Amino acid sequence: MERHEISTEKIDWPNLVRHVVRDKVTVELVEGDLPIAMLVPIERPKTMADLDAALRQIPRLGEDAMTFEADIQEARSSMKELDDPWES
Repeated sequence: MERHEISTEKIDWPNLVRHVVRDKVTVELVEGDLPIAMLVPIERPKTMADLDAALRQIPRLGEDAMTFEADIQEARSSMKELDDPWES
């Protein structure tokens, strides 16, 4: 966390705010030794476009896709049905 003294330091507010947003840092504003405020970046909500981009970055299964599918099917078939799905 960065600290900036507001009573003695000449602060370039627009650049400080841009720094907080761009570099995702928290800046504590102090007067003497007393913290008086903080600048904190706001987390941008995720969108479906963000999900799409993330899914496109996941490595694809290659030759092992068929083996992986067989393993999943075998695991599913080896599990017994529960009378009560909430029981374990």
